[in-house]
Amino acid sequence: MAVAVPTETLDRTWSPVLDDVRAAELDCLQANLAAVADRRHGPGSHLALGAWLRFASTGEPGGPPSVEVPLQQRLTEAEELLGLAVAKRWDGVDGPTLRALVAEHGPLYVVGDAHDMSWLPYFGRSHMEHSLLLADACDSCTVVDAYHNDTPWGSARPGVWRLSPTEFDAAVPTATAILLSEGPLPAVDPVGVLVGNARALANRAPADRYVTAVREHLGDPAALDRLVLDVWLLSRSRQLHASWLAEAPAAPADGWQLASAHADAWQAMSTQVYVAMRRAQRGGGVPTGLADRLRDLLDGDVALASALAALAVRASVVDALAAVLKLDPATAASAGVLRDLPNFNSFRLIDVIEHVEAQLGVVLDPDQLTATGLRDVEALSGMFRLAVEREDTP
Repeated sequence: MAVAVPTETLDRTWSPVLDDVRAAELDCLQANLAAVADRRHGPGSHLALGAWLRFASTGEPGGPPSVEVPLQQRLTEAEELLGLAVAKRWDGVDGPTLRALVAEHGPLYVVGDAHDMSWLPYFGRSHMEHSLLLADACDSCTVVDAYHNDTPWGSARPGVWRLSPTEFDAAVPTATAILLSEGPLPAVDPVGVLVGNARALANRAPADRYVTAVREHLGDPAALDRLVLDVWLLSRSRQLHASWLAEAPAAPADGWQLASAHADAWQAMSTQVYVAMRRAQRGGGVPTGLADRLRDLLDGDVALASALAALAVRASVVDALAAVLKLDPATAASAGVLRDLPNFNSFRLIDVIEHVEAQLGVVLDPDQLTATGLRDVEALSGMFRLAVEREDTP
């Protein structure tokens, strides 16, 4: 029997929230965590999910790899970046249990199978983990889903749907339900984050293993399907990183432009891989350069993180000079020789160095503390960049 697609509705609480979520830059687990964050903290709060730039893959030995991020990692990010902690969790629950839980505890973050969710284009066609918010379950069940994607079977867009209890139970025959504790929005230090990103990506071994595995399995249709999803996920995460940089207070002024250009390159790769998959499904060959292009983009991740860390280090030096010498940041940023700055002396220089060391979590090599290295903003920033890179080295 055919199942009717539920009718989308407007909701006074959730519909305005969904209007401001950058859903096209989020995956199916992040999207509804983002909606909860924006409802709690205000529009744009969810962009903090883009702060971390990482690469990790999983996969069975001899099989195709995957960069799909597991639920637990997304929950960790939500707690550390959005202040959303897991208060209670129930695994393997069905629709009636979910309805009872929401009546007792309030809105729930729910993860089930998109194959069973009648408001999605994946319904009856494709199995994949997918999240939703169950806002209430009185006479009907209010389902909020901030997911945004285009598929061969139609488009998914953020919305609110009201389902009968029977319809809802069919949509989530088994699921994980999470009650989120909504704490204050954590303070995210852009300088520390960007330096941390560079350190995390400095180890290229995971990316090397991933590209090798991709190259070995390109002739496998299932592996090519997986690569389409992987590049789609990486493209979205890189775009979200650029959006966070554009909005984050105290982020390097030019950083978002570098990140946006790199995200565009990932988006182009996403299109290329999808076209290759569709042509392969029709009997065409797989382009031999896909793995090489993937390698280039992953190298670009490392280069981007390094460039952003360098901008962040300079910003940290400028901020320290401005704070210690009680200057306007623009004056500190445009300084030539440090000794020409108002209020500057050797005592204040020591304060500046210690301030930056504390923020970056490094200690300058005593051999670097030369007259040339202590002469101006660029030289001082260069010494700290070397210290950061030294910390990155395994």
